[in-house]
Amino acid sequence: MMLSALILMSGLFSAPSDQSDVLWQPQAAAVPTDITQAEAAFQQHPNELRVASELLSKYLREARVEQGHYYLNQANELIAKVGAEHRQRDWLIAVADTLQYQHDFAQARKVLNRVLEQSPRDAQAQLMLARIALTLNETDSAKQHCADLMGSVALGIVSTCLLEVQGRAGNLQSAYTRLKQLHEQQPGQAQSAIAHWRLQILTEQALLLGDFQAAQQWTAAMPTPLNVVDKKRRLDSYLWDTDAQVPKALMLDCQQTPVDSITIRLAWAEKRSQHGQCWQDYARERMQLRVMRGEKLHSADIAYYFTYVEPDAEQAIYWAQQNIEVAQEPFDYRLLSAATALQPHQESAP
Repeated sequence: MMLSALILMSGLFSAPSDQSDVLWQPQAAAVPTDITQAEAAFQQHPNELRVASELLSKYLREARVEQGHYYLNQANELIAKVGAEHRQRDWLIAVADTLQYQHDFAQARKVLNRVLEQSPRDAQAQLMLARIALTLNETDSAKQHCADLMGSVALGIVSTCLLEVQGRAGNLQSAYTRLKQLHEQQPGQAQSAIAHWRLQILTEQALLLGDFQAAQQWTAAMPTPLNVVDKKRRLDSYLWDTDAQVPKALMLDCQQTPVDSITIRLAWAEKRSQHGQCWQDYARERMQLRVMRGEKLHSADIAYYFTYVEPDAEQAIYWAQQNIEVAQEPFDYRLLSAATALQPHQESAP
């Protein structure tokens, strides 16, 4: 997902640990080699926190791209086994990252504050705290964490952090203009993680401003292969534009099984193009299962599906409200607004 200190994806709730989870989403058949090696290293050195933190980070990396919850469960089990009360910096950062990914922001903050107690100028901890604050729409807190970076990191990083906050705080157009200028002033960083971070923010801001062509250009400039979040935004840049169609090059082969957030966007694109049915059928199966299980960890995906793919005001509003309880970012509010807008267009049940 890029420079982990800078970009933190939206979190998930803890996955259910019951056996029924295995029935619908089996463990991946092929375990990545680096995870196998990290697990072996941990077995040999179970008290070495550096080894444990590397394994935890790798579990979380896989959890971010898998369909089921196997690696997320593995991460939580590792934390329970090792314990979260240690003071080793890398372990605390990995634990906090796992907690915020599951939207356990209060505990993540406690862990990160323990890092800052030892090292008040720890840039990664400050950036993670800023990201958490933005997720909760606490712009004043986010701004303070960005400001606390001054003197610890390059001025460009501080400026990028502050401009993201400024955009969230109601000065979107001004922040977007200044961030574009900053990005253009540093062409030497074109392939860096910092530039990737800026491109992600520029994409978000362009989408919120309704400049969909610019959003498409920003995602096209991102390093490939795109991660899941970047793929979502690239598809959104076409789907939000009522005059555009998703290019065929972005429509995956029906034999593939992408994560749900991509599946539902492909289903909407397919529906809009009035060509094909496979993604709509696959998305329906996935979302029916999510609803049947009452899976709040996928509330945003379910709300998106019932808002755009198979409009159902009652379902869309319910799941959008479930999502907004834990994530209050601009796209979350936009989803809730779009779900609510369905209501007048549907007849009341007799």
